[in-house]
Amino acid sequence: MCSIHGERLARLSQAIDELAAEGLAGLPPETLVERVTGIWSLVEGIDLEVARRRTRSSPPEN
Repeated sequence: MCSIHGERLARLSQAIDELAAEGLAGLPPETLVERVTGIWSLVEGIDLEVARRRTRSSPPEN
């Protein structure tokens, strides 16, 4: 049985591998932003300290 942490790491690894396999040059900018945002969400789900630091350093939304 896999741990939740292990499952999250596997999803992160898969998301990074899929993005790398597609190649960055062929993706529209909006799609690239969406995919990278999704990867950051996975990272934040694994490491709460990263989430805390990222939230603290994010510029305020207008």
